[in-house]
Amino acid sequence: MWYEKFGFKDDPYVIRNPMTVPFEQIRWNRDDLRGKPDFDRFIERVLAGRRVGMKVYGPGGSGKTWLLRYMEKTLEEGSKKKALVLYIYAYIPGLEPTFSVFYEKFITGIDEYLPVVLDAIDKKASHKKANWEAYLADKDLAVALSNIYDGEKVNEYKDWLSGERMTAGDLRSLGLSSSLVRDYRKYEVMRTLIMHSLLAFSSFTLIVDELENAPPSLAKGLGDSLRDLLDSFYDRFSLICGYTTDVAEDFIDWGYGNFLYSRLEHEIRMDPLGTDAAVDFLRVHHECYRKAKYKVEDQLVPFEESGVKRLIEIMDPKACYPRSILINCGTLAEEATKQDRRVTAEFVGDEKKLLSNLA
Repeated sequence: MWYEKFGFKDDPYVIRNPMTVPFEQIRWNRDDLRGKPDFDRFIERVLAGRRVGMKVYGPGGSGKTWLLRYMEKTLEEGSKKKALVLYIYAYIPGLEPTFSVFYEKFITGIDEYLPVVLDAIDKKASHKKANWEAYLADKDLAVALSNIYDGEKVNEYKDWLSGERMTAGDLRSLGLSSSLVRDYRKYEVMRTLIMHSLLAFSSFTLIVDELENAPPSLAKGLGDSLRDLLDSFYDRFSLICGYTTDVAEDFIDWGYGNFLYSRLEHEIRMDPLGTDAAVDFLRVHHECYRKAKYKVEDQLVPFEESGVKRLIEIMDPKACYPRSILINCGTLAEEATKQDRRVTAEFVGDEKKLLSNLA
C-alpha cells in the first residue's frame, strides 16, 4: 500500500471510530485547546475520588470522541499509579435514540468487568447466594447476578439484564418475576451496578456520548436520570457528557435542562486548528501510526511544513477540524506518492481541485 513507503503501519488518514483505536495510537495532540487546564483538573479530581462532571462539545468531526478516548487512556494510566477507575462508554445512537438502547450500551460496556464486581458482591454477601437479595435490595437482580456469578444459565440471565423481554414461562424457569423493560427499572439497575462496582474499583466514570441524537422527550427523562445519578453519589463518581454543537448551551435547549448542565462544571470545547496547531497535530498523528524503527527526518513526511500550512490557509476556517484535515491530507499524500513528490505549498496549489471544505 502507498502509505507503507513512509513507514506507516496503517493508513493514518482513514477516519476510524476512536473507541476502536489502540491506546498506543492515541496521544494528546491538541495543545491549542483552551480547555486543556480544565481537562487536567478534571482528571486530577477523578483520580482523587471526587464526584465531578464534564461536558465535551464541538462540531461534527472536531475530535470530540477522540478526546473521550484519550481521557479513557489517561485515567487508565493514572489508575496504575493512584486509583483503579472503571470507565464505561455509552452513547445515544441516531438510528434508535431510546433509553433502552442507551441502557444496552451501558450493559455491554460493563459486561467485561462483571466478574470482578460480582466477586466483590459475593464477599459482601458472605459467599452465600441466599444473602444476595438482602444485600442488593432487589430480588430479580440478585437472582440474575448470583446465577451469572455461579455460571448458571449465564446467557439467559444476561439477556434479562440487558432488557430483553421474556415470556412468563421463561421468567418462571429463571426464578424471575418480570422482564426488565421499564425505563425506570433499568435506571435503578444501572445505578445499583455503578454503586456496587465501587466495591471493586476506587471510582466510576460514565461517558454518555452523542447526546444531540435524543429527541426532546428522551432528553428530558435522560437529563433527569443523569442528574439524579450524579446526586446519588457523594464521591467516587464522575459523569462526562459529549455532544455535537457549536454552542454549549444548546444542551439546555434540547431538553436536558439547566440542573444537569450546571452540574457539569468542567468544560472542553473542540476549537478549529490554526496553521501552527495543524502542523503540531499532524506530527503527533503521524508518529502514532509510524513504525517505531522507521527513521524519518521529520514526522510530517510525506508533508513539508509549508504544505500543511498552505492547506489550512485555503480551507474554510470553520472546517479546520481533524476529520476534514485528515481527509484532505489523505488525498494529497496519496496523490503525491503517485507523482513521487512531497506535499509542499506548491503541490497543494497544484492539486487544490482535489480538496474539500475550501474557503
